Amino acid sequence: MSLQSQFMKFNETISLSWQDEKIKSIREKNDSILDDIKAKFKEEGYPVIDSFKQGSYITNTTIEPLEKEYDIDVGIVIDYEKAPENPIDTKKKLRDVLLARNFKEPKIKKPCVTAQYFKAGEKSFHLDYPIYKKDQFNTYYLAVGKEHSSSDDRKWEESDPKGLIEWLNDNDYFSSNEAYQQYKRLIRYMKRWRDYCITGTERKKIYSIGLAIMIKESFAMSISNDGDINDVTALLNTVKNIKNRYFTCVDYINNKYDVKVNLPVKPYRDVFDKHGSTVGTLFYNKFDKLLSNIDAVNKEDSLIKKCELLKKNCFGDDFPVPDKENNDTKTFKEAGYISSPQGA
Repeated sequence: MSLQSQFMKFNETISLSWQDEKIKSIREKNDSILDDIKAKFKEEGYPVIDSFKQGSYITNTTIEPLEKEYDIDVGIVIDYEKAPENPIDTKKKLRDVLLARNFKEPKIKKPCVTAQYFKAGEKSFHLDYPIYKKDQFNTYYLAVGKEHSSSDDRKWEESDPKGLIEWLNDNDYFSSNEAYQQYKRLIRYMKRWRDYCITGTERKKIYSIGLAIMIKESFAMSISNDGDINDVTALLNTVKNIKNRYFTCVDYINNKYDVKVNLPVKPYRDVFDKHGSTVGTLFYNKFDKLLSNIDAVNKEDSLIKKCELLKKNCFGDDFPVPDKENNDTKTFKEAGYISSPQGA
């Protein structure tokens, strides 16, 4: 038994796929809502020509939520020529559909329409519906703006949602399939770390897409010449790369930081636009703490103690700790590991 085997068990425990039986009812509810959206949009004169999953389900990086509140992101696409001039019109109609389905207070946000579904008085799942129009050249334009945004703040903004999915899923970026799988595991680990170590409203500011982009662009593969995999070293070096790449000190006296992470596809905007200076210092300090905790793990010889530290300080109860009676074995650092800054 090794620390890597415990990471593999942890990955299996927290992973969640779109076909998982536990979200069957959510899939069915989503399909039913999509039917109503299509009917409503057809009635309004801009029929839906496509819909597709976005977010972690389509990139295979979804994790089991700690609070059992599942997130679903579905892109709605209408024809460019039939789209209304004001993108907010489409958002209002989609909100009407959600209201008719008894969702509580669906909201028109800048990039999407969002709603919370409750079951027996408890939060069950969260829906995000970005709306796009697509032209004859397969160019997508995102409906941007809130309900009462001024004309300057509402627009159809050129976007590339499927290009982003392809970028996140691009296996050719990595030197091997093993490195690609390690990259995906690191995204899951970091999402669970965020959910466990960052609480309340602060957690919501650490966007999953920001984490995913940072991890891919800063990925430090750790696979030995013999093919042995070391996720804790990959995690340590990747986080170090992230700290060096995305943060700028804006106040040296008070140690304040800004964070900026650009989308790799159109519109190439900063994921943390207008929020980087408010979350940068939080993010930077949390990364510092994570690195400190991983260093403490690496200084331990006992596998039991390593796992206990990871469970307590990084990932929570889902990180497995071996049985103390049978598996309190010593672990040692292994030589011959390759560390690649981008996995290519």
